[in-house]
Amino acid sequence: MKKLLVVLAVFLSVSGFAQKTADIGIWLGASSYWGDMTKVNVGESINQMYGAYFRYNFNPRYSLRAMFLTGKIGAVGNMENVTWEFNKNAQDFTLMLEVNYLKYILGAKKTPFSPYIMGGIGVMYYPYEVVPTALASFNPLHNKGTTERKESVTAPSIPFGMGIKATFGKRLGIGLEVQFRKLLDDKLDDLDDPLAYETLVTPSGSSTPEKKEVTYSDTWHNNDYVTFVGLHLTYSINLTNKVCPVYDSKVK
Repeated sequence: MKKLLVVLAVFLSVSGFAQKTADIGIWLGASSYWGDMTKVNVGESINQMYGAYFRYNFNPRYSLRAMFLTGKIGAVGNMENVTWEFNKNAQDFTLMLEVNYLKYILGAKKTPFSPYIMGGIGVMYYPYEVVPTALASFNPLHNKGTTERKESVTAPSIPFGMGIKATFGKRLGIGLEVQFRKLLDDKLDDLDDPLAYETLVTPSGSSTPEKKEVTYSDTWHNNDYVTFVGLHLTYSINLTNKVCPVYDSKVK
């Protein structure tokens, strides 16, 4: 592990010295949901998202993107053949490594476009509402209690995606991309492990029954996904007065 961290540090340091450019961009698109619900009405489950990002370019192949998106996420569908819907504001923060399939420098004629992939770490912030009477319509034995409550959730996520980008003038670029978020919790749709319930079990050798929780979710299964599809407009900025010749020579 230590050797890997040293190699990564050296790579980032050398790349940093090789070039000092970055990009800023705005993003506009839509969100859709995939989770516990079934028979989701796609037409009624698409919501607008928008945001901005900062991208530091290590070299023509690798960049690091910090991105913020905000807007609504929602869906209309069924849960155990019972109508269910949600719609809420959400804020999404990510830090992703962007890898170009072709060498690409925004504004350079020799690198006019490139497909790319990206992945990293993130977090999403949104409200979560528990309505026991609504849950009882498809799970009378649900384990969420009898009290309605609202809370704010900060959910870790695994962001990844792909897209294509192209130069549009000396400093402008445009692109189309699709991004995915695997949330490491199950509360986005207000259905936190919706089929879980509590039952009474009498332990062996005892005459007193005890409550036992039967759950279905875990960290990797039955959690929520979000898809973002959007267009972005990018503007190139120089962090120094002149691009380093070492970096510039990499695209010749």
